[in-house]
Amino acid sequence: MNKQNILRITLFVSVLAFNPAVAQTRNQLSNIQTQQSNSVTASIANILHKRGLDEDAAQEISAQMVEDKDETLLAMIENVVKSCEGLTHKEVLEYLSTEALHRKEVKLNSYAQLTHMFSKIKQRSPDKETRKQLSRVANYNSRLVG
Repeated sequence: MNKQNILRITLFVSVLAFNPAVAQTRNQLSNIQTQQSNSVTASIANILHKRGLDEDAAQEISAQMVEDKDETLLAMIENVVKSCEGLTHKEVLEYLSTEALHRKEVKLNSYAQLTHMFSKIKQRSPDKETRKQLSRVANYNSRLVG
């Protein structure tokens, strides 16, 4: 065998040997990034930071708003998005970040707050069917809190 064939075989074997390790490391990094991006606190802080706030201040404001209720708030947001046609996850997070910036408390288990949120996001009043959907979401989210 000449030197080129030995080099090709060595390279081929090393690619086969290290490829699963690289893939596993990439998957772990991807999972960590997904978990961080799913956090409501991190999402709100990221939005506030993109709007021009200092990163530390954005994190502090979002942490004050969420107050260790990250999982519950995430479930409530998912309920709103799934049940209410026309609202997206991004729009709800944008709304929450604005309210956090103004230090306002948001209760996603309140029908009044949900209709206000919808009106503010969509710049129109919710129709009859949307109000029914928001009422159902408020009732369901109330069970998550209490």
